[in-house]
Amino acid sequence: MSKLQPLHQPAQQKSNNHNLLFILGRESLLSLAEVKAVFLLKKINFDIVYHKESKLVLSVEQVVDLPELMRHLGGTIKICEVADQIHPQKDELAKFLNIYIPTGKIEFSINGFSALGIEAKKILKELSRSARYIEANNTATVIYNNLIKKGADIEVCNNQVFITKAIQSIDDFSKRDFGRPGRDDESGMLPPKLAMMMINLAMQKTSNVIADPFCGSGTIITEAILMGYKNIIGSDISETAISDTTKNITWIENYYNIDTSGLKLNIFQSDIFDIAKKIGNEEVDAIIAESYLGKPLKGSETKSMIESQATELKMLYINSFSKLQKILKPGGIVIFVIPRFNHKDDWITMDCEKDILKLGFVNDTILPEHKHLMYWRSDQHVGREIWRFKKI
Repeated sequence: MSKLQPLHQPAQQKSNNHNLLFILGRESLLSLAEVKAVFLLKKINFDIVYHKESKLVLSVEQVVDLPELMRHLGGTIKICEVADQIHPQKDELAKFLNIYIPTGKIEFSINGFSALGIEAKKILKELSRSARYIEANNTATVIYNNLIKKGADIEVCNNQVFITKAIQSIDDFSKRDFGRPGRDDESGMLPPKLAMMMINLAMQKTSNVIADPFCGSGTIITEAILMGYKNIIGSDISETAISDTTKNITWIENYYNIDTSGLKLNIFQSDIFDIAKKIGNEEVDAIIAESYLGKPLKGSETKSMIESQATELKMLYINSFSKLQKILKPGGIVIFVIPRFNHKDDWITMDCEKDILKLGFVNDTILPEHKHLMYWRSDQHVGREIWRFKKI
């Protein structure tokens, strides 16, 4: 297995605008921001045609390598290409499938439109074609039936028919999450999907210097290596964290057979207050980090206990930003997680923004109507606010 290659557009000529459908993950706004950040960084021209909940349709000019694009996105489930001139009607769909899969058995799925799929299958049989309609209610069904390469996975959106061209590798993310040797289940770990999304939100060239000064078990470090970043700094106050990070770096380099020539890694143990002494002033293009989120909550804590923890964490983060400001280049970016705590279906938050801005930052969110973006599951006591700041 090889590392992710730099995102590129194939060497085809520009075509007329065509629509791409992105099926976004659970946190659709965060996923939208990630897609937008990647397209802006790679200078792929686009217009948002449609966005509602998990479905995003973009009109693009360039011909984009969609499987390669998918490998660079943590928050997208599927990328689909429009089937021109095809409407979501049984006869048109059947005729399209008859041409799209010219020989052998036609195996296909239509997400959320089972009646349409069953009727299309009947028409295909009338055309003397062997057909199998698959009820694909999740990503795994599409992957394990190999519908991307050998069949057709169909999405209907905004009265258009789309064919899935790339799908998220759930097994790959699971392996990186649960198969890595260095893990700290008690403190909690950043999911690889979220780490990739945060890296993308920083919008940095792979030659730029990125740093995680709270690296923990090294999820952001290893995802950055996999994404092709060449200048990476990682530090943590914990000796165990540095050991776990080192183990995970070795594991991911071996598992993905990564060529480490040209890769500059600087992994060391340090308190955040001493980090400028180790790195130097204004040496880093982007900081991407999740700091300490507080003691794990069980749900039995009193509101006052949680508020006390939130106050302590707020001071930790503000003090940390005063140190991060020193190592960042002017115009440098910080992607940072600030937690919020769920107590009896009410959020306890910490207002760090005003104090952070006073330290010489501006809020540089990719979605202007949202100061931060959420990453949270309803069964969790802690939600993650993903913030994007820029050093003035």
